[in-house]
Amino acid sequence: MTDLLSNLPLFATDRQLAEAVVGKERATMWIKTVIPQLERKGFPRIDPLHDGRPVPLVKKFYDGYFGITAGFAATGPDGKEDWSGSWRKRKDTKTTIPINGNIEPVLRYMIDHPDCTTVAVIPGAGLKKMARLIEAGVIEEIEPDFDGDRQWRVTDLGRSSVSSRGRRP
Repeated sequence: MTDLLSNLPLFATDRQLAEAVVGKERATMWIKTVIPQLERKGFPRIDPLHDGRPVPLVKKFYDGYFGITAGFAATGPDGKEDWSGSWRKRKDTKTTIPINGNIEPVLRYMIDHPDCTTVAVIPGAGLKKMARLIEAGVIEEIEPDFDGDRQWRVTDLGRSSVSSRGRRP
């Protein structure tokens, strides 16, 4: 199988990206419903100067989306799940710090507002609190935004650790 993203120009339209990612048949659906969801998770925005999304950043986004940058691939080439990566070790172990006190509200806010990804828009957040949340494995750093500001998103472990406390539906 060839990497269809590699055949695209440096800045691609949503249609070009959609066809490379999900094929022509599902491209319209992907553009309308999936891209807005992915943008909230750090998917590269359209560069107004080039009128397209930067393909190298799209590739990097998907590497992180699939866990490749963390040394874990969701599926192997034969379609079987690969549980040998670092994700399993983190999931099977308890968090190293309790999610309470002054960092729990930051995590809860991030869960309730997934489009808020920088410390400038997350109430009570700061770099030290974000570092503690990363250490616990409940958030992860993602690509900086176009202004170069650091961004974070909640991990599955983060969502489950808050919902398991019975405070979130």
